Amino acid sequence: MEYLRITMRASVQTTVIKLKIRATIKFLALVWLLVMQMACADSADDKTHTNTRTDSRIDARMKFPTPLADFDLYRENLRIYLLANRMRSRTPAEAMLNLPFELAANDEVVYRGKFLLFHGLNDSVYVWTDLAHALAQRGFDVRVVLLPGHGSHPKNMMQISYQEWLRAARVHHAFWDVDDTPMHLGGFSLGAVIATILALEHSDTAGMLLISPAYHSQLNSLLRWSWLYAYYKPWMFGGMILEDNPIKYNSIPINSGTQYFRTAQYLKGRWGKKKLAMPVLMVMTADDSVVDVDYARRLYRQKFTSQRNKLLLYSNDADVHVDAGQSRGKKEIIRPSNYPARRILNQSHLSLINAPDNPLFGARGSVLVCNGNEYPIFMACLRATGHWFGAQHTPSPDKTPVARTTYNPDFPYLLKLLEEVFL
Repeated sequence: MEYLRITMRASVQTTVIKLKIRATIKFLALVWLLVMQMACADSADDKTHTNTRTDSRIDARMKFPTPLADFDLYRENLRIYLLANRMRSRTPAEAMLNLPFELAANDEVVYRGKFLLFHGLNDSVYVWTDLAHALAQRGFDVRVVLLPGHGSHPKNMMQISYQEWLRAARVHHAFWDVDDTPMHLGGFSLGAVIATILALEHSDTAGMLLISPAYHSQLNSLLRWSWLYAYYKPWMFGGMILEDNPIKYNSIPINSGTQYFRTAQYLKGRWGKKKLAMPVLMVMTADDSVVDVDYARRLYRQKFTSQRNKLLLYSNDADVHVDAGQSRGKKEIIRPSNYPARRILNQSHLSLINAPDNPLFGARGSVLVCNGNEYPIFMACLRATGHWFGAQHTPSPDKTPVARTTYNPDFPYLLKLLEEVFL
């Protein structure tokens, strides 16, 4: 019996060792496979998409310029950086559309203070062009800053971290908030998350303008694990795709979504029992394909306490209504989202911030943003004429391709609310 016990123990130990060896071999093989697939993906990107590896304008030695107290010098550093790191598809003039800017308050009206504005994920300062000028005309000094990784080349988002975005935002705020002038904050999408983080850190913030605030994404269940997926597939759509938008990346590294998710999670961890008492104007569309609109509405009701607050929501859904009890006296306004005469089916995530006369995204704008993550749908949209316009995933009423709505026909009403909240 003792001999049998020893023999069985030796057999089990041998089996365990074999299993460990097999598991180690499989693990090493998996690592090798992942490395080879990423290398092949990079090679395929070079052959089948825009050739970014040999793009002489991508200077890996240049670091994204840090914020400076001297805003003009900061802009000059970024001008040099953006020209050196622009994509081949962008002309020097188009690269300059991504350059941070500031506007002086109209000296013919009452001075109102400062507005520091932050753009959204994968786009740039240009998104604030129309509202920045509207704010300056109404008595605000305005400064719009560029977040690290943006405005140049999508590959610069591959290694970016949300801590870099927050660090840059905090430094910009510190450099500009040097006296008793009222400091307001504004953010579009990701930028709204960053603006809210700063407001929690600065209780004297005078007001906030929040457009399509991405406090919580409808894609959170995927974004939560995107950091892991990025090791296997670092790009959405498999790599670089057609880049025809001069102020926003069409090609999206998975890491950019990961870092957005971590920014939003960071904010959630900062709330606790805190509330924000400054006046807030929040603008959203119920058809937003990015933002969890219900989550943002709950946050508006629970965390923003000023009686001057207003939430403007565009919706075609007759069931979307304002519960006066839940809103606790803070104004919520529902406006129609469709404009049949303009062939607009609904408002989109990016349309709310642009005026109808915007040269890139307005009614006669030069940039067409096509819906559809599938290549055939995307290309059908590019080749079509007589488009419908709507949010991402909006179905066509007659099989004519739906391009993204890129401007807000109701922009004058948005400006009216802006005056009611901040003036």
